[in-house]
Amino acid sequence: MGNQNNNINDTNKSDNTQEDKFGQAIDFCVRNVRYIAVAGLFVVLVIVLAKGLKDRNGGNQDRDLPVASTESLMEETETAAEEAFLQDAYPEVNDLIGKYYKAYAKGNTKKLSKLAKPLTDMEKSYISVFSEYVESYQNISCYTKSGMEAGSYIVSVYLETKFKDVETVAPGLETFYVRTDPESGALYIDTLYGQFNAKMKENEVDEAVAAFLSDFNKQSDVVALETDVWQKYESALAADENLKTMVDNTVPDAMTVWAHDQVAAAKKAEEEAAAEEEAAKKAAEEEAAKKAEEEKKAADQASAVTVYAIDKVNVRSQPSETADVLGQLEPGSQTTRFEDKDGWSRVDYNNGTQGYVKSEYLSTEQPAAPADTPAEDTPAEENTGAKKYYSEGEVITLTETVNVRKSMSEDAEKVATAFAGEQVTVILSYAEGWTKVNYGDKTGFIKTELLR
Repeated sequence: MGNQNNNINDTNKSDNTQEDKFGQAIDFCVRNVRYIAVAGLFVVLVIVLAKGLKDRNGGNQDRDLPVASTESLMEETETAAEEAFLQDAYPEVNDLIGKYYKAYAKGNTKKLSKLAKPLTDMEKSYISVFSEYVESYQNISCYTKSGMEAGSYIVSVYLETKFKDVETVAPGLETFYVRTDPESGALYIDTLYGQFNAKMKENEVDEAVAAFLSDFNKQSDVVALETDVWQKYESALAADENLKTMVDNTVPDAMTVWAHDQVAAAKKAEEEAAAEEEAAKKAAEEEAAKKAEEEKKAADQASAVTVYAIDKVNVRSQPSETADVLGQLEPGSQTTRFEDKDGWSRVDYNNGTQGYVKSEYLSTEQPAAPADTPAEDTPAEENTGAKKYYSEGEVITLTETVNVRKSMSEDAEKVATAFAGEQVTVILSYAEGWTKVNYGDKTGFIKTELLR
């Protein structure tokens, strides 16, 4: 966590050995910039201080650092144009910072969201992981200067991090931009200008504020304070090997794992979102197709007309004499016409299958069925009990098992087998000695002489 100089505009790079493990996390995130918007990975409080001061001095660890005390340098800046630091001068600022670090040490992101905003889900995740290694933050002191607007402050916070199972505390410095909420009048930390967003770039910043903070980082008393804390930090690491291991290895390793987990979670979320989008798109297409089909059926029903074939005619798949033949309508057979266009009728063929018939072969008038031959002229009927013709709608109970065929031919495809005792409903009897019937949900032809 944390930031000692909040350098929003400048991207510092360092190849210091102490930060090699964080460099690995940085490289990883840069390779996965599609999933985590980073220009570099943030570092924890105690590492930030080391990185910032080394970068400020060109990465040269042997370069002499200012040796003047914090007090003397602060006295010099008071005579210059720069505004001097005020240490612990604003109780309300100290109260905000104290509550912030207390919640941070506990990983209480719900509480932190009220003190620092906007607090993104990714930063909350980071806090939850980092806080597992922190026992408490101690000896907090606030060095404050005025912010850009009324009711705002730049606060450089000195604090000492007590890591779990480590005796020596780690001195550190973190800078916040504190503002006043115009609605409640309460102070809050603007996380847009914190170290996390500076590295992760999850939210855009006000360039004017960013430039203001960049100028602040160059002021002599700010540099002096950083130098003083850096020297304390170096001494602490030199005095306690456990502390050095914690900040050089344990925490960086944990943060590297965290970065990998963030990428994996982001990729998974993206894949799930894409799958959901695809499913929603498919469902919408299916719904649209279903609606179009229902509308078509409704339109067909509204325009449906009963017609009869006046001759044996082909039923085709398209309104063209070269289209595939689906079957044939026998003379006098009944069907439903849904559309009559350009000399072709779109009709219901074979219970739901639609096809096209030349309109000139269809009539809306039902052809008259031939009259039944008188009984005395048909000895066969007297002997067999069969009739030559049956009326439309007449229900016949079969006395023997018969084949129901697709057309009027004993060689035609068999549609079904109707068994003795079952019933068929007559559609139309033909002179060719066949009767078109409905048998259950099927339609076909049975030899008329077999209908007894």
